[in-house]
Amino acid sequence: MRRKPSPHPRPAPMAGRPSTLLAVAGVFLIAFSAAVPGMLRQTLSGFAMLVALGAAGAAVLLVRQRSHRLRHSLARSSARSKGLERELRQRATRDPVTGLANRRQLTERLDRVLAGATPGVTVALLDLDGFKDVNDTLGHAAGDELLVQVSRRLRAALPGADLLARLGDDEFAVVWRGAGQALDGALDEALAQLRPAYPVAGRQVHLTGSAGLVAVGDQRSSADVLRDADLALDAAKSAGKDRIVRFDPGLRTAAARHQELATGLRRALADGEFTLHYQPVVRLADGRVTAVEALLRWPAGGVPPLTFVPVAEATGLIVPLGWWVLRQACTDAREWHERDGVAVTVNVSGRQLREQDFVERVLAVLDETGLPPAALVLELTESVLVDDAERTARLGRLRERGVRVAVDDFGTGYSSLAYLVHLPVDILKIDRTFTASGVDSTLMRVILQLAEGLSLQTVAEGIETAAQAAGLKALGCHYGQGYLYSRPVPAGALSF
Repeated sequence: MRRKPSPHPRPAPMAGRPSTLLAVAGVFLIAFSAAVPGMLRQTLSGFAMLVALGAAGAAVLLVRQRSHRLRHSLARSSARSKGLERELRQRATRDPVTGLANRRQLTERLDRVLAGATPGVTVALLDLDGFKDVNDTLGHAAGDELLVQVSRRLRAALPGADLLARLGDDEFAVVWRGAGQALDGALDEALAQLRPAYPVAGRQVHLTGSAGLVAVGDQRSSADVLRDADLALDAAKSAGKDRIVRFDPGLRTAAARHQELATGLRRALADGEFTLHYQPVVRLADGRVTAVEALLRWPAGGVPPLTFVPVAEATGLIVPLGWWVLRQACTDAREWHERDGVAVTVNVSGRQLREQDFVERVLAVLDETGLPPAALVLELTESVLVDDAERTARLGRLRERGVRVAVDDFGTGYSSLAYLVHLPVDILKIDRTFTASGVDSTLMRVILQLAEGLSLQTVAEGIETAAQAAGLKALGCHYGQGYLYSRPVPAGALSF
């Protein structure tokens, strides 16, 4: 029997497969597209992790490299710092010119010696005589070269010294452990080694040295030790230089007296305690007073001029004192000159002559007081005139105005015809030592003949007897001064 066809026929087995595939594909695509972001995220996350790990590794490498460089940099900086520290330490304790120890190292050493009560330590201060002339004539570079050579000689001459230092300028210090004649001999040898010529700046330079020696004992500090050594050094220089003086406690007493006098002089100058005395200068031919010499006195202080004048020189007070003397003497002398034709003689110190306005101030004083220039004689010692030859040239300007210049104490200084010919002088004042030793001596004759040949007036100082006056007159001396005629007296006691 034949079946009737169904109203809903079944599809064939392959019928509609493309649609199914499409549907499945669509579902897959939908699922895949839904899964892709996650996959991408996972992939990206892994990549990011790899990148992060790489970056971290690179950072670690960079940090290690930087740390390595930093360690090297710090090591170099530390080395430089230590080197700089060593250099600064060396600069702080070493003299940059000679390489010797400096003042700081010396004082530290002395303070340790004093703190430890180390027995038998001796200190010497050594100063070069004439070093300033080298600096002035050849320059400071030549001076430094000379200091280097000096330091080498001192090192060689003092191998047993515990410390050799340069304190500044031309001053050196030596420290020994020990005392006695052996050290004096070593220092003598050092001074001997300084005397041979030095080749400096194409020239041969000669120097000597002066030294002060002190044993460390009752001093409380390095400053006290150096003070005592300096006092001994000053004594060596005052005694003529090129020698050694060992410290003596009496030098402290003298230094204290010097300071006391300096203080008193300052007060006396401010308070007007000084006065002038005058000693006549007499013409030997007829006994007439032609001039008076102004002499400074300090009655309130009770101190003789030979004592206080050197202190005034050393402290520089001689300059204001000198100007006071000049003004007062010119004031007093104006009346004497107008009435009796008497001139006045005023002593001038080397320090005063070195004042830049010396000539102008002298002329100003003459204008203020009304004293004619011809009535003024300026006295300078022979040594001052020779030592300040360049500055004495300015005296020519005063001589052109009529002021006369006298060489005081002639015969006790250089006494050289070569010097005398070129010095701007008018009068020779012959030192009293020649008068006392006999006026008819060969030396007195030579001095008077020398003065006559140079057309210079002569004044013999220290005349005390009529026989001396007569002998000098017979020899051709023009003028005389001394106790035979008058002691120095106040202005009111003068008579002409």
